[in-house]
Amino acid sequence: MNDFSQTDGYVLGSLLIRVGFLVAGVWFARNFLKTIRAFQEQVGALLKLSITTPPSERASASTIAARSLGEVSPYWLAPAETQTVTPAQPVEHRPNRTMGMWHGLIHWLQEPMSTSQLSHWRRMMNWLQAPVGS
Repeated sequence: MNDFSQTDGYVLGSLLIRVGFLVAGVWFARNFLKTIRAFQEQVGALLKLSITTPPSERASASTIAARSLGEVSPYWLAPAETQTVTPAQPVEHRPNRTMGMWHGLIHWLQEPMSTSQLSHWRRMMNWLQAPVGS
């Protein structure tokens, strides 16, 4: 009897988890579709605005400023104000310790992997492995 109640509990828990995933998936898809619809409305409003406006009025900023952005679409985002950019002050560059290490690493990587000469460690290992008296 106890075995059946545990099995029923696992089945019920599994069902609740699956329903939770289904609800979360539907919620996510709904929000995603709302966002896509708002984007499409913005693009459609821009396209409609660019098609219906004569070329002479497109370039004038006063006509664009005169139109209220709220009339075009409720999802219209107001353009961000541009900030004046001040020229950056020149920075004095000094050799950095990490840059020196990086430079050394690059040089080490660019060296050939092997040379025609035997390294000191290799000569010492050969001398240790050679039979005595040879």
